[in-house]
Amino acid sequence: MTTAYACPWILTPEGWQADCLLKVDKSGRIAAIETSGWQSCDAVMLAGPVIPGMCNVHSHAHQRLIAGLTGRRKRGESSFWSWREQMYRAVGLLRPDDLTVLANFLYMELLEGGYTSNGEFHYAHRLDRSELIETSQALLEAAGSAGCGLTLLPVWYRYSGFGRAEPLPEQRPFTLEANAFVALVKRLQALTAADDHLVIGMAPHSLRAVDLAELPEVLSALPGIPVHLHIAEQPAEVAACLEATGHRPIEWLFERVAPDRRWCLIHATHATGAELDMMAKAAVVAGICPTTEADLGDGIFATRAWLDLGGRLAIGSDSNLVTSAATELRLLEWGQRLESHQRNVLASAEGGHIGSALWQQAARDGARALAQPAGQLIPGCRADFVVLNGRHPLLQGLEPDSALDSFIFAEQAGMIDAVYVAGNARVTNGSHPDRAALSEKIIQMRQRLQQLETR
Repeated sequence: MTTAYACPWILTPEGWQADCLLKVDKSGRIAAIETSGWQSCDAVMLAGPVIPGMCNVHSHAHQRLIAGLTGRRKRGESSFWSWREQMYRAVGLLRPDDLTVLANFLYMELLEGGYTSNGEFHYAHRLDRSELIETSQALLEAAGSAGCGLTLLPVWYRYSGFGRAEPLPEQRPFTLEANAFVALVKRLQALTAADDHLVIGMAPHSLRAVDLAELPEVLSALPGIPVHLHIAEQPAEVAACLEATGHRPIEWLFERVAPDRRWCLIHATHATGAELDMMAKAAVVAGICPTTEADLGDGIFATRAWLDLGGRLAIGSDSNLVTSAATELRLLEWGQRLESHQRNVLASAEGGHIGSALWQQAARDGARALAQPAGQLIPGCRADFVVLNGRHPLLQGLEPDSALDSFIFAEQAGMIDAVYVAGNARVTNGSHPDRAALSEKIIQMRQRLQQLETR
């Protein structure tokens, strides 16, 4: 049995197509996109331009708990490292059942923000003395409840700094020996093998948190799956790597292992031109998280230079301070404008609308980084798509490329009408059906955190 959706406009790899019928098979995959019969009486009529669901390559679900609560400056420096201490205190509040609720709420919000698949970079393995696998199971359950695709990226976190520095007390719930990490990934692979929405990857946390001498053996034990890694996010991290190894982080990584197309390097904010060239030649995906990088004062990734090298580009919500895909893309472009003093910096050199180009690349390359069968509206991909609200005052009457530009750069509530995953409506009239029930639980959880902070 197939379900048909009548699309006034649909964004395909060949560009915008008018008056199409999107057919979805019983497995939730796109069976065909046809230009005839689009107004058939048994088709579901969609309310505006249809675009691929965005793929979010980097999320820490537990950090949504502290969104907006880190704006108070104490005496001394306020930086990534002081923010990290606040985050650690919040993690100490959580139990596995709390994480299920928090992640369910987050994945609901991300769906409302246009994301249909998420990469969960999960290192809070043991909460409240839980069993190792419990927190991973909490995240899998949350994704199922919200109705999104999930690539779970269990994190191998062993040390607190270069030179095998022992973990801090607050980092001990994250740490795993290499053999325990490999066993966890294999167990999760067995648990999720039958679910098309779930993928298991792996995430060596960062070069400061693992030993590169051990990494090749771990990679060999877990072949063929996505590999995600934080790298060159902070100047202090680059300086510490230089002091410990004599090399910059990306340079050192490429000297010791051979990253390839299954790798996604997160941030790479402080990559040199030579390092960008290494990354592009290896066909890795750069996972850029503009709102988090701005919030933490990380810096601005050299996006224009990366695209000029043919680099693959994806976006992530990271700390989940913001849950809108449009906002991440807007800030990605605006950062380049502030540095170059020009406009539409990330548009194609051949011209054209920036919104369509950016959205398509981030969705496509994000899906590849997550190994999700999504990111493009083509036969064979999962039917994950976002329907813009053609009746919105700022979108009504626009050609579809102008509508997508307006959604990204003049985003307002109500611009997303619906979000579908595997052909099933997860968001309708801009809202997820579980919003009210989950919101009350999050209010209570945040109140507990505030009480802890004021003691």
